[in-house]
Amino acid sequence: MNTANNSSKKLLVFDFDGVISNSIHDSFVSALNAYAGMMPAHNLPLDGKIDPPDGIFKFEKNNPGLFLDFKHLLPFGNRAEDYYVILRMIDKGLAKSIPNQDDFDRFREQLPRADKDDYTRRFYMERNERQDQDPEAWSRLLPAFPGVVEAARILSGRMKLAIATSKDMRSVDLQLRQYGMSGLFGKGAILDKDFSNSKRDHLVHFHGFFKISFTDMHFIDDKALHLLDVLDLGVRCHLALWGFNTEREHAIARENGINLLRVEDLARLE
Repeated sequence: MNTANNSSKKLLVFDFDGVISNSIHDSFVSALNAYAGMMPAHNLPLDGKIDPPDGIFKFEKNNPGLFLDFKHLLPFGNRAEDYYVILRMIDKGLAKSIPNQDDFDRFREQLPRADKDDYTRRFYMERNERQDQDPEAWSRLLPAFPGVVEAARILSGRMKLAIATSKDMRSVDLQLRQYGMSGLFGKGAILDKDFSNSKRDHLVHFHGFFKISFTDMHFIDDKALHLLDVLDLGVRCHLALWGFNTEREHAIARENGINLLRVEDLARLE
């Protein structure tokens, strides 16, 4: 069903990475390759660039500690530059000494703006090159989470669906086609990083665009910081437990009255 024809006065907004897309392997290899190109001298167990897809799975298997540190810090990030922040922390041996968002943000602010901008350029160059070479092979490295596509199709029958993401539109479009989900999102229902890196900005726009009250909007994200940022709007917030989060984020959600959503309960949202 195409949500463009759905007259429901309820809206379900999905984050993309960590909610619809299991993007961690692509993010990890893009982040590492951008870092290797920018930082010829570093302390990571990285000898040049990694050739995905087999290369990144082999690297993860051979370097489980590095991969765990990356996953530990991932919930604190939001933009491509944050992969640089994460890898700088790991490079300096600081990963386990960053327990919360405030510490992460303070470290990020210490890094030169020019370096973060340079890294962002390199990160998207790495990703775009692989998309250009073989878009289908690239998409296969980012499967949908099991059960999410089926649940989204069920939900599209009773509410409008939208996406609010810090990813680029090109990548989102490629992945939605791969998942067979393109028809679930009507015109204007996908906002990416070029609209804003703020999920709050996305939801405020959807509120006006669809003329749906905040209290009739669901928002699903795998990062507690994004949900905390919109709580005061009155949006019904859900932390995706199948995404990139840990018990640390689960506790934050509980403390703030955010629903902990299991994938098996996704299709039951009303």
